[in-house]
Amino acid sequence: MSSRRLLVAAGLVWLAPGRLLFQRRGAQAAHGAEMLEFPGGKVELGEAPVAALARELIEEWGPAADALRVGPIAEVLHHDYPPPGPEVVLLLYHVDARALSARGPWERLLTPEEGVRLQEAAAAELPAAAFLAADRVLCQRLRSGDVRSPWAAAEK
Repeated sequence: MSSRRLLVAAGLVWLAPGRLLFQRRGAQAAHGAEMLEFPGGKVELGEAPVAALARELIEEWGPAADALRVGPIAEVLHHDYPPPGPEVVLLLYHVDARALSARGPWERLLTPEEGVRLQEAAAAELPAAAFLAADRVLCQRLRSGDVRSPWAAAEK
């Protein structure tokens, strides 16, 4: 077990029932270059995880990400990266992107950080092997339908 434990808040950004928006890390990323991941980041000392995720979404995807609404916890994951990596406790929240989608296509609204590329896919088609190791179990649960958007029933 690593001597460093990080608390990370990340989001399952639901564009529509069964459709997720996620990101590919840049080629220059210190860890996991070119890997897929769900957006988010470290929770700062004294910061609430929901506030951390809202902050990270705006920092990573630009000011239009303020329309994204952090909802309930989807999953809590644990991953111990090999040395010198940290031990990560990952709080994954459902994020409602319907208000963003009402403003227009996300491709025109969101401005990801340099080198980061946004992608969307059906949850059932997520390429789990292309995601960071900490996200792969969740990707399998999303692919199988065990984890779904909490707003899906309201949109049928």
